[in-house]
Amino acid sequence: MTDHKTPQEKMATFSAGLTSSVSDALHEARPAMNRLADRVNDGLSDLAAKGKDAALDAEHEVHKRALHAQHAAEKLIQHAPIRSVLIAAGTGAVTALAVSWLMHLRKE
Repeated sequence: MTDHKTPQEKMATFSAGLTSSVSDALHEARPAMNRLADRVNDGLSDLAAKGKDAALDAEHEVHKRALHAQHAAEKLIQHAPIRSVLIAAGTGAVTALAVSWLMHLRKE
């Protein structure tokens, strides 16, 4: 027996079958895609937590080093106050000279 369908009818039948196959494949893939999305989300959450922990550790380390530098400066000032004043005066003079030089260059 021969099939008397027109090309349009054949195309509509093929399209309906293809749509059904794609829909079935998407339905079957949905749980796997949801599991994959959950794993990616968990990985991103872990990465964010590790980044936050690393930032906190770095903040604590910087704070600890700043306190150490502060204590070292205090000891230096207590043990050699005249030397500390001379160092501060020299630093101020160099800074003033550098600012003056930069202002002079800016005018030109």
